Order: sequence, then structure tokens, then C-alpha cells
Amino acid sequence: MEPSEILQGVAIAVIGSSAIWSFVQFMIDRKDKKKTTNDDLKTEIKNVADKIDAVEQKVDKNAAVLARTHILRFSDELRNGIEHSDEYFRQQLLDCDTYERFCETNPDFRNGYTEIASDHIKTTYKRLLEEHKV
Repeated sequence: MEPSEILQGVAIAVIGSSAIWSFVQFMIDRKDKKKTTNDDLKTEIKNVADKIDAVEQKVDKNAAVLARTHILRFSDELRNGIEHSDEYFRQQLLDCDTYERFCETNPDFRNGYTEIASDHIKTTYKRLLEEHKV
């Protein structure tokens, strides 16, 4: 073998091994970037899920506040002698259920006056049912 052929073989080997090393390095970098991308995606998904949970909690709290407002107003109307239909009573009973369910899962939200107002609505409704007035 002539020196030029040896040199050519060495050059091909160096270029070949360099190309293989470059390819291996490319694959390692690609895998690292893909892992980073997956980790970033998982973090983003968790952030979105947390935000959805926060919105859901706010919606539930707003529904409870609205139910509490309905309960208090309706109880006041009953104390002031305003008569209501059976349908309206049933709607208020649904508000009582909504409020009570929220309070069960959020004990710091309780409001003793609302519980009394809710009991007043239920007692009045039972009495009117027994008297056949609704």
C-alpha cells in the first residue's frame, strides 16, 4: 500500500468516525431537547389544570354566594308575610341544597344565619304543605 492510500484511508476513517460522533452527539442533543420539551409540556399542563381547578372553585363559591343571597331574601319575604307558589319554594329548596353541599366541602364558608334562614324556609314549606296551602 502506498503512503497516499494509507493517508486516504486514515482520512476516510477520521471523517467517518467524526461523522458517526457528530450523529451520536446530534441524537443525544435531540433526546435532551425532547426531554426538556416533554418536561415543559408536563409543567404547562399542570399549570393549566391548576388554573382550571381555581376557576371551578370560584364558580362553586359564586353559586353558593348566590344561593345564600336567595335563601336570606326568601326567608325575609316569608317573615314579612309574602306568599309564594309551590314552584318558588322548590327553587329555594334547591338553593338550600346547593348552599349546604358547598358548606360541607368548605367548612370555613359557613354562615349560621343562613342555616337558620334555610331551616325557616323548610319548616314553613312543610307547614304549608300540611295545610294544603302550596
